[in-house]
Amino acid sequence: MDSARKKRGTSYKPIIPVDRGEKRAEPYDLSDQIDLSEYLFAIGHRWQLIAVTILLAVATTFVVTKFVMIRWYRAEAIIRPVGQNAVLQQTTGLLSGFGGGAIGGLAAGILGTSGNDADEYIPILTSFAFTKDLVKKHQLTDQLLAEERISLASLREDPDWVVYRILKRRFECRFAQSTGNLTLYYQDQKRSEAERILGFYIDDLREKLRYRQVRDATAAVASLREEARTNSDALLRDQLYELIATQIQRQKLAQVQADFAFIELEPPTSEDRPYKPAGLLDCVIVGLLSAIGAIVWILVMDGYTADLSLTSSRSGGGNKEQSAEP
Repeated sequence: MDSARKKRGTSYKPIIPVDRGEKRAEPYDLSDQIDLSEYLFAIGHRWQLIAVTILLAVATTFVVTKFVMIRWYRAEAIIRPVGQNAVLQQTTGLLSGFGGGAIGGLAAGILGTSGNDADEYIPILTSFAFTKDLVKKHQLTDQLLAEERISLASLREDPDWVVYRILKRRFECRFAQSTGNLTLYYQDQKRSEAERILGFYIDDLREKLRYRQVRDATAAVASLREEARTNSDALLRDQLYELIATQIQRQKLAQVQADFAFIELEPPTSEDRPYKPAGLLDCVIVGLLSAIGAIVWILVMDGYTADLSLTSSRSGGGNKEQSAEP
């Protein structure tokens, strides 16, 4: 075979593997493993210090939460918004079927459209204007400032905004999409005050929605009467008068209906136990944090002590060598 290659004028070259710069896997060094036995020994050797730290932290937290911190009670109420669109849809559909799209559009424009009522109630309840009117109506400024230990005479900010921020911290509302209920919360240092002020929120919200409904119905009646007066179609005028009668009925119902706009499923109620501070939960959290802090402190101090001993031993060895020199 070699002679045949020589006849063809070719020479045989052995195949040499090419090094492409790939790094070979080095053997696993057992010295790279982290030895936790020293840390566990340091922790176990000082378990008494960790236990004393935890007991002191838990006992201090219990005393502070039980006898020092102010107790806050939270009142809770559940309401369910009542849709106000049934009459609107019925009336708009009646006129749309009889008078065409123009009259249906006119009715929809006059009566307005509405989406999810809870999406409307929450911004109203948390707005500055609603809170300001509530505080002014029920004269809560002095009471809230006194509870926060704020003197009105020494106050440099606008009192309305100060009170608004106080109520914003204490009031909360949540909407449950699954049930359609709106849950309202209010916190106060007294159970009775928490229930009373949360009742103010509910009553003032209903009155605000009632006033707006009566105002809108009154404006709709006036607009529909003007439209009926200027319209030449007798049959269409009859339909407009029926719509006016419906609006007047809505106006009267809004004025006298007790559960207007929403149904109060659960009145403002506060538990006999304070909402915060939660003594047991605080003690558990403080106990865990104190244990972690004690362990970290032990490990850091052991490492620092080891470094000091190593440094001192090295410096001592150097001094001995220097003294050994002639």
